[in-house]
Amino acid sequence: MPKKRAHNFIKQLQGSSSSKQTAANNGDDNSPSVNERLSELRKLEGKDAAAKKRLLAESVSQRSVPPDVSSILSVPESAPPKPKVGVRLRDRMRTPGPAPPKSWLAGSSSWTTPLSLRGGRRGLKRSADVAYRNRPKQLQRFAHLTGQEATTAGSRPSSLLHLSLKAIAESWFLFDDDDYHAFAEVPMRLRLKLLSYISFYGSALTLRQLEAVLQGSENITSLDLAGLTGHLNLTLKKLGRIIDKEPEGSSHVLQEAVVESWDAEISFETALRSMPSVSRFSGLTHLCLSHPGPGVSWRDLLSLVKSVSQVTHLSLAYWPRPTLTPNLATATVSSRNSPDVTAGGSHYYSTLDQDMTEPAALLRQLSAHFLCLQWLDLEGCQEWIPALELLTRKAAHSGSMLPGSPSLTDGWTANTSTTQSVLTSNWKNLAYVRCSQGWFPSLVGIQALTDTATSASQRMMRVGIERHLRDVMGETSCLDLPTNDARDVERKRARMWLESEYNVVVSNDRIHRARRSEGCKAIEMDFGWPNRDDDYTMMTMRRALNG
Repeated sequence: MPKKRAHNFIKQLQGSSSSKQTAANNGDDNSPSVNERLSELRKLEGKDAAAKKRLLAESVSQRSVPPDVSSILSVPESAPPKPKVGVRLRDRMRTPGPAPPKSWLAGSSSWTTPLSLRGGRRGLKRSADVAYRNRPKQLQRFAHLTGQEATTAGSRPSSLLHLSLKAIAESWFLFDDDDYHAFAEVPMRLRLKLLSYISFYGSALTLRQLEAVLQGSENITSLDLAGLTGHLNLTLKKLGRIIDKEPEGSSHVLQEAVVESWDAEISFETALRSMPSVSRFSGLTHLCLSHPGPGVSWRDLLSLVKSVSQVTHLSLAYWPRPTLTPNLATATVSSRNSPDVTAGGSHYYSTLDQDMTEPAALLRQLSAHFLCLQWLDLEGCQEWIPALELLTRKAAHSGSMLPGSPSLTDGWTANTSTTQSVLTSNWKNLAYVRCSQGWFPSLVGIQALTDTATSASQRMMRVGIERHLRDVMGETSCLDLPTNDARDVERKRARMWLESEYNVVVSNDRIHRARRSEGCKAIEMDFGWPNRDDDYTMMTMRRALNG
């Protein structure tokens, strides 16, 4: 039987394939290995680094020539070294956005700074409330109303003085402590006029700035602070400190007046020098506190009037409702056995209820100090102007209790006496009151009112104001408004204006009758539109009120 043979195919396959593959690789493929490739790359990098170092050394060793000499010798400028590849330069102070045009960078700027730079800083301390501050609508409004300014109220001055004061007022926020001493060289009348320009054009004033403007020893008879009080730290309480401040040099004079011995004789000149000093504001007769800020209060005003009791012309335009407790309008005091009582002098609905008790009481206190008052500006105060009517009533108070009265069983009685009204006693010299609302409705709104929506007196008043709007203010009748909503808004505004104006006119008529009964001169009430006594409309309306 033949012998079986076992063939090993794995060994035969491995041996034949490996030998043939090795022979093919040795004969056909001549590519370098991985180690050979790495060594070649190291050699190339070394050659490039040496070339870069050589170029950098040549550029550094090249001598630079000044620009003027290089232009003469025609030497090319040395190029700056190129930045490294892959490194990003970051300029943190660069302005975001595209680069500015070359025309902006070429040459010197035509703008000049109004003030020099001090120590690399600017005096930029402009107030944040410049745009939102309550300003007067007219330049030197108080001076025009009182007759101190001869220029017509509607004209715009164009003199060099006006342009200079306007420029100073508009750039007032650039002034700092280093500039305040220069105001001492400016005449006082120009500094007082500058305050009016600042209130109309400039920013709010601080207490330090007001002291700088009013520095000196000259007497001040008129002070216009319209739109300045109540902002920043300029309050009425601090204004009173400026007014009560002793003039400069008064303490030095008193020290010189002290003699060396108690038995030494004092000369007449020494006695005159030792007399108490008089305040610079002792002759202040015109005071304007109109358009106040949110920081004013009637409590501070009552404390200020003690220092300016000689004022004859006073402006309180656009002042809030007189009250000593403005923050307690909605607060009440509750107890178990009694109803709730309002915590303040006026409650939240005092205006709607026409409750003028507290405003009349504060005005009565104000009149006790302003005995010389002849001119009063209450523009924009139509909310509490009817409180003047309560000042015409005589106030009653209880006197002492005397024994022996037959009317009481216990033998005691009370004596009650009455005093004169304020408008016929303290303010008997008052001759002018401006009680305008500060704005007028449109002619479209007046004409849109129907006769059924207004009373007979208001219809008579509507004729006068319609004639004023058409003739004086030059408004034209145009009932074609874009939408009906706009027409309704104008009609509501006109109705509100007529109601407020009617209340003021009624109070004015009652004040006239009270002063006429006491033999006092009638007060001229300025409503801002023609309402003379010879006007047929006003005469008819007064007849309707009296009837």
